[in-house]
Amino acid sequence: MSNTEHPVVKKKKLAPDRCIVTGKGDWYYPLSDIYETPDNFTVVIDMPGVGANNITVDMQSNELIVNGEISQEAYTDEKLLYSEYNIGHYHRHFILSDAINRDKIEAKMSDGILTIILPKAEHVKPRKIQVKEA
Repeated sequence: MSNTEHPVVKKKKLAPDRCIVTGKGDWYYPLSDIYETPDNFTVVIDMPGVGANNITVDMQSNELIVNGEISQEAYTDEKLLYSEYNIGHYHRHFILSDAINRDKIEAKMSDGILTIILPKAEHVKPRKIQVKEA
């Protein structure tokens, strides 16, 4: 980026109607990245303002459902003068294949970033096959 360019801030997307979640306030579809290694898939979800105690990660059938809630109480004594960041809750869901070992899924929250590790099932991990002398 040159000195004359400014970073582009992506606006939050409201959660689609098919993902309506009941509750007070707006619900957003947070930005996510998915990475693959030989042993895992890693999902990284941007959820600024959400603490680890306000996140739920649930498995229902083959769906991974993530919700994050921002407490509105923290903002009751402040007068908003300017905002590029909308306050609201987060909702994402992912359909998982049988390539994921559901019993070993882990999640951690750090500095507004939720990281979910989806370990690959043994039957899909790359492996070396030993060639024997005939």
